[in-house]
This record gives sequence, structure tokens and C-alpha cells, in this order.
Amino acid sequence: MLNVEHLTVYRGGRLVLDGVSFTLRPGEVTAVLGLNGAGKTTLLKAILGFLPRQGGTLTVEGQPLDGLSPSDRAKKLAYVPQRYDGSFRYRVEDFVSMGATAYLGAFSQPGREELARAEELLRGLDCGHLIGRPMDRLSGGEQRMAYLARAMMQDAGCLLLDEPVSSLDLSRQHRFLHRLGRYVEVRKAGCLVTLHAPELAYAYASRILILHGGRLLLDAARGEPDFEDRLAQGLRTMYGPGLRAEFRAGGLALGWRHEDR
Repeated sequence: MLNVEHLTVYRGGRLVLDGVSFTLRPGEVTAVLGLNGAGKTTLLKAILGFLPRQGGTLTVEGQPLDGLSPSDRAKKLAYVPQRYDGSFRYRVEDFVSMGATAYLGAFSQPGREELARAEELLRGLDCGHLIGRPMDRLSGGEQRMAYLARAMMQDAGCLLLDEPVSSLDLSRQHRFLHRLGRYVEVRKAGCLVTLHAPELAYAYASRILILHGGRLLLDAARGEPDFEDRLAQGLRTMYGPGLRAEFRAGGLALGWRHEDR
């Protein structure tokens, strides 16, 4: 599985990630929390090789990522970006089928078999109604589901998703993360997803990381005896001492205590 050790990244002369280390485990969703500018997107892009790093090692299934060809890397890592190119005029099923490109010959295009698999994935995500529609006519939420299906089509051992539920309404956020978690569990894939909402991370992630000040403030797994206490303390450190965190049967509830009352 994906192992990140002492990852260090500078951007514009500023230290963004300072010796970050963690491991993605099969069948688990790992959520990354952090304030705006904390380095969540930088973390994903550095793992994917889109940004240079100034230190650290990255291995997947024991192999250094640096030594993999682009097609072999695509077989190991699938990416769902934060921002989407809305100009795609492909049909949804054609767009999804392109996730299989790494497994085809250099001059081959997805064929009937790949299209059938793409349609199967879309139906499995309850998105069969998108088949036949052009990508540039979809809503933001529908495009996100198409990108998720394309990442699944890639059949990579690790999925990296950058704020995939931003701008989705509440019900669609939960639906998206539920389907993601179901796929990760069945596929036994590792999944790293950046989120802004701690409530969603608590509801759907097996492990939660918090980036703060360029470093890993928290790496806590559900089931550890002090998981909730450590998470609450990490959130207070990140957001400030006025944060109130209450863990209930229905999930995590957050509030704010104003000292000037």
C-alpha cells in the first residue's frame, strides 16, 4: 500500500509540508483535514508527482513511485481533482471508459468491453441516468460522480480525492462518501480524501489526519482507545480553543464557545 515518509515540499519559497509521514492501508478511507492553505492539495499533488518535493520517499506496494512509468503509476494511483474541466464534450460513459487507458496498448482506444464496464460502474453508483449525456451538460455533483466512476475504472490500488464533496448539498455529500467507502471496502483499496468538514471525516473515515503548520498534527485511527479524545484535541488546536466537539451515536457535533458572552 502507499507509504509516505518525511515528505517535504516548498512552494514559492515557503515550506508547505515539513516531514509528513503516514501509510494508507487496504480497505480504509483516510481523511485529511486542515485549514485553507494547510497543504492538503499540495500533499496529493506531491504524491502524484505533479509537484516536486524537496525531501522524503514515496512507495506503493513496496515500489518507489519515482521509478514507475506514467502508465504503471496510473495503475497504482487514481486521482479525483478538486476542480473539473467543464469543457469536456465526451459522453459520460466515454469519459469514464478512459480510466482504462493505462491497461491498453500505446495506440489503442477504449472499446466495447471498456464502455460496458463504464456503464456498469455508473449504474453501480446509481448514475445510470447519466449514460449518453455529454460531460459539459452535467451539474457539478454529476461531474463528481463521473470522475469517481472514472477513478474506479482505473482499478488502482490507491485513490486520491481532493475535496470531492465541496459545493455538493448535504444529502449528496453523504451519498458520495457512502459509495466511495463501499467501493474502497470491496476493492480493498487505500483511499486518501481531503475534506473541510470534520463531521464527514468522523462519519466515513477509518483514519483521520490533520495538517497544521506544515506538519502532521494528528494521525488517529478509529478503534484506538483515545481516538475521539485525540481528534477533539486536534480540532481545538486547529480551529482554536473555542471549538466544542461532542461525540454522539449519530456522529460528531461541532459548536463554538464565544468568550465575549
